[in-house]
Amino acid sequence: MGKKYVKEQTILYLFKFAISLLFSGAMYWLWVEKFNPAAPTPFYRWGNYFLFVLMLLTYTTFVKVYGGFMVGTSTVIDLIFSQVIAIGFLQGVAYLIFSLISYRLVSIWPFVLMFLAMSVFAAVWVVVIDAIYFKLHAPKKTIVVFNNVDAYLSLKGIRSMDKRFRVVRTVNSEKTSLEELFSYLKKLDAVFLCGVPADYRNEVVKYCIAHSKVAYIKPKISDTIIRGGKTIQLMDVPVYRCKRSNSSLIYKVMKRGMDIVLSAIAIVISSPVMLLTAIAIKLDDHGPVFYKQRRLTLNGKEFDIIKFRSMRCDAEKDGVARLAGDNDDRITRVGAFIRKCRIDELPQIFNIFLGQMSMVGPRPERPEIAKEYEDVMPEFALRLQVKAGLTGYAQVYGKYNTTPYDKVQMDLIYVARQSFMEDIRLMLMTFKILFVPSSTEGVGADQRTAQRKDADKDAPADEPAEEPTDEPVEEPKEEITASPAEEPGEATEEEPNEA
Repeated sequence: MGKKYVKEQTILYLFKFAISLLFSGAMYWLWVEKFNPAAPTPFYRWGNYFLFVLMLLTYTTFVKVYGGFMVGTSTVIDLIFSQVIAIGFLQGVAYLIFSLISYRLVSIWPFVLMFLAMSVFAAVWVVVIDAIYFKLHAPKKTIVVFNNVDAYLSLKGIRSMDKRFRVVRTVNSEKTSLEELFSYLKKLDAVFLCGVPADYRNEVVKYCIAHSKVAYIKPKISDTIIRGGKTIQLMDVPVYRCKRSNSSLIYKVMKRGMDIVLSAIAIVISSPVMLLTAIAIKLDDHGPVFYKQRRLTLNGKEFDIIKFRSMRCDAEKDGVARLAGDNDDRITRVGAFIRKCRIDELPQIFNIFLGQMSMVGPRPERPEIAKEYEDVMPEFALRLQVKAGLTGYAQVYGKYNTTPYDKVQMDLIYVARQSFMEDIRLMLMTFKILFVPSSTEGVGADQRTAQRKDADKDAPADEPAEEPTDEPVEEPKEEITASPAEEPGEATEEEPNEA
């Protein structure tokens, strides 16, 4: 392990450790100076130390869940947002604990002031550590290798990540031999592979590992399925066991119990919001408050989903099923607001309580739209190996208009990872996306579904700046010789969320 790598990681860890200690110390001070003296049974040395450790664990747990330490892979705004949410949970947990110890509801204002002060400090901390990180890590000189236009378009977003990657060449694997690609890679740091044949991809990955380069691979659906398989040993042969999802009875009982408890609590807590929403919808256009729609759940079983009506009553008067689009004129005034805040989804908690859905699982699709997707991609049906859910991996990490191909991959990742703790993590992450406007982006005005139009595959010339080319975008001016001693510092930036 090189000295440069150790130095970089030490600096980053010290910054993370410092803010964790500072925030935990601030809560410790608040307890010792304000609340402990007034408690019926004051804590002394070890009791106070225990509270400090509890605050430290609370903050680090939530900041890791929300990615507040993902320096280098998240934007400054996203890091600040994640830190603010983690701080909010820290204050909430502290308030509950301090109130329980004091046998009364303590004043909330010290926690509000502490939340504001910590949020401002966290914002400054994020700006500073982000600047330090990219001072220590120069953008990787990168080559993009694609096989078709769809594959190229799926990776076009990396050009906006100019602080992490400097794309100097884009090539088509059908027109570029391995020897030619390896000659390019000698001067570069990283390669993105998307849609390339498996044998071609495997040789590139092996070359990258042997020569201390970094390979970023957009997986195919089969890759995701295999990756989710269980590794077993048959005699002296390691194999992946891939089969249809079959969760343990204990997990199924715990998941159903959690669904019943959380949906019942949610019905009670959200009832005032649902009442006001119902009144607003009724006053807006005097139409029905709710609407039911056929959706698919476990093993393709159909059920009626319940939602607040956010569109005109004649939204699909032509009988054609279509997703909501950007600036969709079918959406009512109240509907635009409740869709943005996800309030239109609240009635689904009744579906969860009745057992038709789960809190966590793939998004329930309409049968008509699902059939369209399955006609061109039969693997889309593999999502429903588990019960459909209100939130899930694709809902958290994707968007409303995420392509079906990517949606399948994300849902299959959940199918492979499903566990009680993963369900809790995804539910916590859902709180964050409620405040992210881009997560509710609709499909294009000329689209009925999230499937990319065929025209897009054949007409990249409509977007000259996006058109793939075998010509170099920018030739590297100097040869990069990434020694194995320095490369780990680059490779480990994909796991920057350690506490």
